[in-house]
Amino acid sequence: MSSVTASLTKWFSGRPQWLQIAAIRLLQQSELTDKDVSDLATLCQQEANGTLPKTTCSFPATVFSQGTAGTLRLCSISDVEGVNALAPKKPLEFGKGNITIVYGNNGSGKSGYVRLLKHVCGARETGTLHRNVYKPGAAAQKACISFEQDGVLKTHTWSGQGVCDDLKSVDIFDTSFGKFFVSSEDEVSYEPPVLSFFSSLILACEKVASALDTEANRHQSKKPNIPADKKVTPEGIWYEAISAKTTTQDIDKHCAFGGADETEMQTLQQRLAEQAPAEKAKQLRKQKQHIDTLVQDAQKYLEQLSDENYRRIIAAKKKSILKKTAADTAAEKVFSGSELEGIGSNVWKELWEAARNYSVSAAYKEAEYPNVSDGSRCVLCHQTLTQEAKDRLISFENFVKGEMQKAATDAAKEYETASQTIEALPTSETLKTRIDAAGIPQDEVANQVTDFFAQLQTRKDQLAEIDSEEAIPDPLLSPNWIEEASAQSQSLGELAAKYDEDAKNDNREEIKKKLNSLQARKWLSEHRAAIDEEVTRLKLLNQIQEAKKSTNTKALSQKKGELAEALITDAFVQRFNAELKALGASQVKVELVKSKVSKGRVLHKLQLRGASQNGLADVLSEGENRIVSIAAFLADVTGKSNQAPFIFDDPISSLDQSYEEAVVQRLIELSQDKQVIVFTHRLSLLGTVRHFAEKKTIKPDVVSIRTADWGTGEPAPIPLSQGDIKSALNTLMNQRYQDAKKASENGEFEHAEILLKSICSDFRTLVERSIENDLLCGVVQRFQRPVHTLKLKDLAKLKDADCNLLDSLMTKYSGFEHSQPTESPVELPKPDDLLADMTSLKSWREEYAKRLASAVAG
Repeated sequence: MSSVTASLTKWFSGRPQWLQIAAIRLLQQSELTDKDVSDLATLCQQEANGTLPKTTCSFPATVFSQGTAGTLRLCSISDVEGVNALAPKKPLEFGKGNITIVYGNNGSGKSGYVRLLKHVCGARETGTLHRNVYKPGAAAQKACISFEQDGVLKTHTWSGQGVCDDLKSVDIFDTSFGKFFVSSEDEVSYEPPVLSFFSSLILACEKVASALDTEANRHQSKKPNIPADKKVTPEGIWYEAISAKTTTQDIDKHCAFGGADETEMQTLQQRLAEQAPAEKAKQLRKQKQHIDTLVQDAQKYLEQLSDENYRRIIAAKKKSILKKTAADTAAEKVFSGSELEGIGSNVWKELWEAARNYSVSAAYKEAEYPNVSDGSRCVLCHQTLTQEAKDRLISFENFVKGEMQKAATDAAKEYETASQTIEALPTSETLKTRIDAAGIPQDEVANQVTDFFAQLQTRKDQLAEIDSEEAIPDPLLSPNWIEEASAQSQSLGELAAKYDEDAKNDNREEIKKKLNSLQARKWLSEHRAAIDEEVTRLKLLNQIQEAKKSTNTKALSQKKGELAEALITDAFVQRFNAELKALGASQVKVELVKSKVSKGRVLHKLQLRGASQNGLADVLSEGENRIVSIAAFLADVTGKSNQAPFIFDDPISSLDQSYEEAVVQRLIELSQDKQVIVFTHRLSLLGTVRHFAEKKTIKPDVVSIRTADWGTGEPAPIPLSQGDIKSALNTLMNQRYQDAKKASENGEFEHAEILLKSICSDFRTLVERSIENDLLCGVVQRFQRPVHTLKLKDLAKLKDADCNLLDSLMTKYSGFEHSQPTESPVELPKPDDLLADMTSLKSWREEYAKRLASAVAG
């Protein structure tokens, strides 16, 4: 075995790291706990992820050595409820010996007990364990199994399901076993330690794989379903195909959706909804024009009210004031002698210029102003001008045309021109009309426009109060709405161009595709978190699946198959052939062969030797099928090293007497090492067991069960035909006779009569058995094949009186065992006579047993 251990160490070094760790754990403990399985599943995932540290494993040289097997024997079954029709009030005891026969007629509960044991012990084919079908609503299934394990008495309460681990090694044969090797193929029960280790490791792989599946099932997809009409878009196709390989960049690309996309989506929706695209284009351009005008006016007023223009106007204003002051000073000197006030003032100047215009255009068209020629008149009062008046007019004209006055006049005109560069701003009503025409909704943007023009008006109104640059208020900045409106204007122009294109071309399908694509992208953007979660989940599942690949048991199965070839198969076949020979079935042309190895299980099957087809069930007789099944069963279970019981349910069914005796002898041979329990309804089997057990000085335990009013499976006395004659006769005399006598004394005559008839019938059976066993010395007995010729010499002690006694008793009581005509019923003997007859038989048996044949012959 050391060479096997060395080769396994090398072989395991090439196995997955987590599996090596599992192997070490299994060598340290008999089986893996749930925590071990959970730990191994984690290690398996870590290895798949490349995060498991590298370790090495080795096997001790004695790790697979054969240990000492324990002993196990069944003691009793009690407290049975809800199992078929079983309802025993007393436990079914299996006795103290190694072979027990449980006898009962058909329907007495034997099969119920066997089915119960198959479920409790975990047989290959348990079948369905029904409740009492004649009692609807019967109690829950349960039973108490008492057993000894390594000399320690234990009990197991079975509650309708599950298997008792301590009783798993119990092997049960019944009719269903035949299908394992005869009708199909099955795995042997016995495995050497090294193969058991592989079986445990394969089971560990399956448990880890199951744990990984459970872990995977915990991560159910929460991926939302994309609307059906969006599935055909590029975005929808991408979404349906996302996998563990989907990158963050892929997600960013397909889930990006911003304000521009929202605007474009709305535009496409509008374009699809528009039935007159050419007219729509005109409307958009008109709206664009209003927006442009509003923006241009705002920019114009902003420029007119700029600090630079403010400074220019203020400078002109200052200059005008300065020139006017200088002219006024000069005028004061010129007009200081005037008799009227205000000469030289602005009002006066306006009057002067008005007089000039009248003179040159109407009164004196050909003369310069003022006309001071002879006979000229004042153009205002029409009086003839005196010389003084002429001189005064000439001095006024010289003042007006003087340099200082001209400078003041020019400065005033310059200031007026500068002031006129700021145009009148629109009224609030006009502005609202223009905002509406531009398509600006009455919201925050419209308020911004209104507020901005109000600020412009305030700045303009402030100009009249400002005389210096220091008093200029902070400049107005270009508002944001101008930039937004300009962008809107550009968008309207582009949209108008698209409507023009729509009017020229039939491109609605293309627009629909673009719209669906944008809508799908928007949907993806709204479910970005779910997409990220789904990709993370898929990556985790991918890791779990990668990990699960290393739980594949193929390599373990192949290795176990290689080891089993030498360690199991050859020995198993040899045992099968030996069992066939021991059962007297060597002439049956069948052979046991290994068929395959499946998940570490070495499977065998029976086939016809040298035949073209393997239909055993169709070729073999029913009896041959049964004997071959028994041989396969014994070859299987006798390979075990433990001392677990064997249970047989009617093993001799369909067998002839030769096979029956061979099976019985094999069972007795098995009972020398292990407990053997046989359920049967055949008295012949009971007799045959007793016969061959006696040869081996083995006394079998015989248990009888029967059907009672409350159910089946009730332990009962052994049939008189098989029980001890002395004990049975004492029971009749000391118990049953006394019961009948008491019933008669109490006036229970009908009950007493029934009891007496029963005693008479059983007494008749005991007389008959006494003839076989005592009078004829057991030379020939019913239910037994052999004839004991050596006992013939004991017949020499036989006397006529012996025959006469037994003949009289047989004649007297035969009517109670055989049916009689109704017109001549058999009369019951008197109780005292019956007791006397039973006493005479007892006395005769005692005397006859002591009588020597030599004394009689002499």
